[in-house]
Amino acid sequence: MICCNKCFEDPEIQASIISLGHKGNCPSCKSDDVYLYDFENNSNSIGLEEHLNSILEIYCPNTLLPDNYPENEKKAIEDRVLHDWNIFKNDIKIVKKIIKIIVEKSFNLDDRILIEKVGIPELFDEEYLSKNSCMGKYNWEEFKKNLRNGNRFHNHYANLEVLREILKDAEITIYADEKYYRSRVANEKGKVGFKRKEMGAPPDDVASAGRANSKGQSCLYLSNKKETTVKEIRAHAFDYVTIATFKLIKDIKVLDLTSITHNSPFYNDGDKIVYLINEKILKLIEKDLAKPLSRYDSELDYLPTQYISDFAKFLGYDGVKYYSTFDKDSYNLALFNSDVCKCVYRKNYLIGHLDYELELI
Repeated sequence: MICCNKCFEDPEIQASIISLGHKGNCPSCKSDDVYLYDFENNSNSIGLEEHLNSILEIYCPNTLLPDNYPENEKKAIEDRVLHDWNIFKNDIKIVKKIIKIIVEKSFNLDDRILIEKVGIPELFDEEYLSKNSCMGKYNWEEFKKNLRNGNRFHNHYANLEVLREILKDAEITIYADEKYYRSRVANEKGKVGFKRKEMGAPPDDVASAGRANSKGQSCLYLSNKKETTVKEIRAHAFDYVTIATFKLIKDIKVLDLTSITHNSPFYNDGDKIVYLINEKILKLIEKDLAKPLSRYDSELDYLPTQYISDFAKFLGYDGVKYYSTFDKDSYNLALFNSDVCKCVYRKNYLIGHLDYELELI
């Protein structure tokens, strides 16, 4: 069988096929002028089949699944792989052919997965989940509900050791002299702006809750774009705002929440079941981080992301980086200690007009 880089979604596999340099027309997906992979002649030259083998080996045929395994989670192998992973394009015929080739060439795969429905027993094994999932035996929704309505400060819903290891992948360094911005609205009558010394983080006693901090915890929220800071503070037309420029005075270690999920399960040689379990949770965390909150939403909606940020602070990170919900092309930086930067410039502005974007609901 011959396939091509466009038969796959996974960037690691795509790059591997492209590295072979064999161009032509793909007989599988019918794409023209693409990079080709021949399962007969290129076998294991780039590790593609080894990668796919590492995914298929985690599935058990129905006859080996526990009696209490959920029936609705049992699916044909090609359906299960398409549902669980973002490896292939959504052409189930191509996926089925490739899986059949991998299984038939493999020495360790059970060929019953080609004819029986399959599942992954560990996904419903509480003991396994407790040891290997960052949420233990619970899911993200259960964790959030417990934070809001149960035991907020002392609970066992998260496996902090696993979470610590997962978050290491999102650790980045932001170097000294990088510039960021912060805005404040002049909300007192007759006031048109703020002095430079007034543009720092609010004192603890007046600090309101945000995505990265609880009420009463000072946190400096910055953005990489001036315009985004004005959107973040929800300034109105004809408001006076002060926009300040901050410069880092030292290198800082930050948890980059814009990249807590991964593009490929093959970015390292880690256990693929552990990867699958935790990647699903990380995607839900990422989704919550990107969820816009209106002025009418409760501060309780911040609790899950505050928990992650507070854990980052506990681990010694200087702050967290996350996408702005007002501008998908920019990001915010929440600093736990504002001493790592200084305000170097500030200027007052009048908001002339606002552009409203309507979204049908």
